[in-house]
Amino acid sequence: MKLKLLIKNKKGVTLIELIVVFIIIAIGAVLTVPSINAWIPNYRLRSATRDIVSVMRVAQMKAVANNLHYRVKFDSDKFIIQYWLDENNNGTAEEEEWKDDGDYKTLPSGIQFNTSFGSTINFLPNSTSTGGNIILTNQKGTTKTIQILGATGRIKIG
Repeated sequence: MKLKLLIKNKKGVTLIELIVVFIIIAIGAVLTVPSINAWIPNYRLRSATRDIVSVMRVAQMKAVANNLHYRVKFDSDKFIIQYWLDENNNGTAEEEEWKDDGDYKTLPSGIQFNTSFGSTINFLPNSTSTGGNIILTNQKGTTKTIQILGATGRIKIG
């Protein structure tokens, strides 16, 4: 007669198995953190570029659709760079004629901002604009250039 060894299948995990799994997860997290930190500045640069271009395209479309003058205005403080959309019902260049048309947006931290046109870019009802470049730079020195062609109002990312 053979002896049968009865093994019961207990569902669940032991404390040792749980600790081993947590150690494996911790090692994986420690190895991926440096690569994520290297990736974040480039992500912020791409995100800021897309956001600024988006606001400019909205200004251009609204100028044509509403037959009004629109502009994107940039304001750089020491630590915060904000930009927003303005609308002008009268078509004059006087500052008191402009009113905010939307929320203020802020560039992510670590992004430096430089323009060739000053602090505002105007979009006219005939789809033209004041031309110029916006150069955004992240902490790693990577740059993105937003080019606005005045004669056509075309906005390009380079």
